[in-house]
Amino acid sequence: MPLLPVEERIKSFREIELGYSVEQAIKEAGRCLQCKEPLCEKGCPAGVECKAFIEQVMLGEFDKAVAIIQEKNPLPCFTGRVCAEEVQCEGACILAKKKQAVAIKALERFVAQHGKNEWKAGKGNGKKVAIVGSGPAGMAAAVELRKNGFSATVFEALPLLGGILSWGIPGYRLGKECVERVVKEMKENKVQFRAKEKVGEAKMLSSLMQDFDAVLLAIGEGKAKKIKLPGIEKQGILYWDGFLQGFGRGGKSLNGKKAVVLGGGNTAIDCARTLRRLGCTVTVAYRKNMPFMPCNKSELVHAMEEDIEFKMQLAPQAFLGKESLEMVRFKKMAIEKERFVETEETEEIEADVCVLAVGQEYDATVANGTELQGKEIKINGCKTELWGVFAAGDLANEEKTVVHSIASAKKAVEEIELYLEGKKQEGI
Repeated sequence: MPLLPVEERIKSFREIELGYSVEQAIKEAGRCLQCKEPLCEKGCPAGVECKAFIEQVMLGEFDKAVAIIQEKNPLPCFTGRVCAEEVQCEGACILAKKKQAVAIKALERFVAQHGKNEWKAGKGNGKKVAIVGSGPAGMAAAVELRKNGFSATVFEALPLLGGILSWGIPGYRLGKECVERVVKEMKENKVQFRAKEKVGEAKMLSSLMQDFDAVLLAIGEGKAKKIKLPGIEKQGILYWDGFLQGFGRGGKSLNGKKAVVLGGGNTAIDCARTLRRLGCTVTVAYRKNMPFMPCNKSELVHAMEEDIEFKMQLAPQAFLGKESLEMVRFKKMAIEKERFVETEETEEIEADVCVLAVGQEYDATVANGTELQGKEIKINGCKTELWGVFAAGDLANEEKTVVHSIASAKKAVEEIELYLEGKKQEGI
């Protein structure tokens, strides 16, 4: 995939992947072996028929290609940009064993841009479903419900639609125009959006359960886990959720500041690369060593290309300074009997800004107004313990990725259909 030069990347929030030209896409599709048993499809959590859509790209039939993808994945505009392809479709590609895998993710992105990315709502069936959350799971569920004739109303706590796609994935990976285009298509197909209505506060889940035939919780884990360390209250210390909401699309500057990011996942890398674009010198500190970092390896490579420093085997201990942050103190970690353990040796890193990206959780206040009153919701597959309330996305998945959210949304819609068909048969 063609990329912006590094010196241009770190100066703006423009998407760094430039996308294929028609000639490049057809040439890349021609590398596909069209395997009898395509392993790439088994590697895709959504089960996209990669072999079939790539063949259509090779033939120049881009409308057919996008139609094939959308049978399993209604949102290729997103997955073609943010999927962890190296451990999914491309990681399973037979060519990855000896050469370079077919660039399936890049081809999906190309198809979403060049094919007629259209879908139509089905004939109305009179059933209404409320969706809580407008992120990837909520969007995918709304599309599938409308295709099948259901009324779909999406409730979003924030003014901005798209959930984590809009505020949690920085603009250099996913441009806002991509989200805006998908929202526009959904509105054209009569998906209703209710922004700035936080379920659990402005609107109670119990009232949704009364007003709609079914409810789908697709709120995601968009809340940072808090940590308790000395000095955590100092100015300059931010959690990843607040940081990305405030800075993830640019428009501000932290030029000349020294920044430290705590964590080793994709969110930590997103924060580090965002800080770099804001003008900071950036260090990522992680308590284990690099092979254990759970982030996508391609994102790690891009971060290194952008002059982000990585320091391994450091566990945060305290934030030092008067009122504002001046230094982060760590204890060094050692490996003993295949475990990482703290030592008595310390290291301090100078910092004006520290972003904490060490965990995430969902906002349990969504269940306010029910018998749960903010307690954790028990979930089995796509079903919750609340009658007529279903779950998709991070709530229902161990894997917290966009494509897993989309796949679970399709399963949840199937469960909702079975539930409502059962009510119809029982005469409820």
